[in-house]
Amino acid sequence: MYITDENDYKAIERIILDKLYFRNRGAGVETHCSKFEKDFAQKMDSNHALLVTSGTNALICGLLSLGIGPGDEVIIPSYTFFATASAVINVGATPIIANIDETLSIDPKEIIKLITKSTKAIVAVHMDGHPCQMDIIVKIAKENKLFLIEDVAQAIGGKFHNNYLGTFGDVGCFSFNVDKIISAGEGGAVITNERSTYEKSLCIQDGACLFGSTHRDSFKTINPFIGQSMRVSEITGALMNVQLPRLDGILENLRMRKKIIRDNFIKSAIPIINSNDEAGDCATSIYLTFNSIEECREKTLLLNSEKLTVIPVTARPAYACWQWMHLLAEVRPRENYHKSLFLKSIDITMRTVKLDIPFEMELDKVNDLSIQMIKKITT
Repeated sequence: MYITDENDYKAIERIILDKLYFRNRGAGVETHCSKFEKDFAQKMDSNHALLVTSGTNALICGLLSLGIGPGDEVIIPSYTFFATASAVINVGATPIIANIDETLSIDPKEIIKLITKSTKAIVAVHMDGHPCQMDIIVKIAKENKLFLIEDVAQAIGGKFHNNYLGTFGDVGCFSFNVDKIISAGEGGAVITNERSTYEKSLCIQDGACLFGSTHRDSFKTINPFIGQSMRVSEITGALMNVQLPRLDGILENLRMRKKIIRDNFIKSAIPIINSNDEAGDCATSIYLTFNSIEECREKTLLLNSEKLTVIPVTARPAYACWQWMHLLAEVRPRENYHKSLFLKSIDITMRTVKLDIPFEMELDKVNDLSIQMIKKITT
């Protein structure tokens, strides 16, 4: 999805030649990493941003910065990449899996059913660039005094009701992995409006940052503590500084192409799943849904036979909870890790396929492609 050109190469050439790989160079010294953090926070309308080594570590850092750990329960969706669950396990807490709704996002009604006295947080995952119902989820979190964490790994730049995804909760967690909208090959970021949460994140991402001059005077609201190692190099920061200005153009490109496909599908009564906020949707994909598993299988085979590739969402490894919850059961034995509890999610996902928006295809060819798809599954 992301774009690369000679500017990416130029961004890291000087770092390599000057051997300036390390991000920390003293208090007040702007580095590639600190520049990106400042620009990214400003772009996302957030007070603070911090680079870390991956989207998974962004989640771990976010959870730990909110004090979530052993004995706590964290509600997550049944359809999400395994990292959402593994991050909760890694901080010692217990993932509680909620069914999804027809948008393939966590179902707010299911969240309410799962809240107990041990519930500490909700993780809202904006899967495939599609926003969750953040107005309802925010209300649930506030009414129940729960932390809200947004997993924005696949939805950077997306919005809900004109506000950036990642800014509704206590922390927003992003990924710059190789298959994301903008990328450094690997990497992630945490954003927050709370100064104390940011300071805790500083400690977590660099266990010794309190001893160096770069961040020694950054702690104004907390006492520094022993953290972990999630610190990135200047290469990541430099690449992300080149990538970030491309974000709006990439999203505009995707949205134009998705609109063509979506409009054609709607005119032809092709069953698609509407986004919770079509204007704010990242438009990286479009979901087609069918009345039955049999019909879904039949239409998918028809499309793929003509090299019009759509992917059954259940065919993606490590995304549906029944693909990975046996690993959770090994460390957190409990009755809610049973496939029978997720029949609603199974039914929805088994009837749904994902079409990735052809980012590099000319607009007229996108139109032709969507018409070809319509003909294939309606004749």
